[in-house]
Amino acid sequence: MAEEGWTHGVCQEEPGFPRLLINSLERLGITERPRYYSREYEHLGTLRCRVILSVARSTRYPDIEPWRVTATGFRHQDTYPLAIRKALRYLCRIFEEHLISTPMRLFPPAVRTPVWQARMRNLERRRHQDDLLYHVVAYLVSLDKLFNEQAGFLREQIGRAEQAELAVRMYQVRVAQAEARTAAAISSEAVAHESLRQAQDRSMQDWTRSGTPVPVVGEARILIGTPIARWGGPSEATPSTPRGAGEPAAPAEEGTPAQPQENGIPEDEELLIPLEEHSAPEAGSPRE
Repeated sequence: MAEEGWTHGVCQEEPGFPRLLINSLERLGITERPRYYSREYEHLGTLRCRVILSVARSTRYPDIEPWRVTATGFRHQDTYPLAIRKALRYLCRIFEEHLISTPMRLFPPAVRTPVWQARMRNLERRRHQDDLLYHVVAYLVSLDKLFNEQAGFLREQIGRAEQAELAVRMYQVRVAQAEARTAAAISSEAVAHESLRQAQDRSMQDWTRSGTPVPVVGEARILIGTPIARWGGPSEATPSTPRGAGEPAAPAEEGTPAQPQENGIPEDEELLIPLEEHSAPEAGSPRE
């Protein structure tokens, strides 16, 4: 246990509960001093301490096995007496039948059995014979009851404090997770924008390398090498012969607004120029 942060030692005969425990153990034939193991640790931001008290076998009553008790507190200084008191209470419970002839029969045990309650009723009936013993025992029982109530209240408050601390930590974890998700979403959006920009750049580069002119918004689109055709569906036929210069244009159908024209070409049509009109003349060919 020493390697895991545990310290150990032998219980010394100190004033209070330690001396009372050692004297009671010697009366019951347990000559070996009880040993303790203590470890301080931190739990939910609070320093805690655990003490384990081990009691050896009795030479007078070898049928009773060795036993141990565990107590939890805040420091070793307050947890060690708590473990000693707990060992005394269990001692009065384990050796209940062997303490009938000793004053320890009136000690408050860990479990107040019907036998112990009967002893207290008998002591109350003959209180006029031994008034001092009755008052001392009553005072001891009252202190024991008050200690148990305060210990229960302290455990309840500690439990609430630990639940509050746990709730705060869970809230902090959720906030951290939300912030991480927000940062991941922002990063994903930035990556998506950058990927889109790179894709547009690659498309523009591929279009430029292919030799196709890049249309500019607001300019007439001129496709070199494509026959002149109206801008419409495939069902519209292209006239085989161009209209004469002096021939009047066909009247527009009733109800159909005339389209604005620029230099005789509707604005919503493409200006398509045959390839041969823009191709360079071959060497040696006559010029018109």
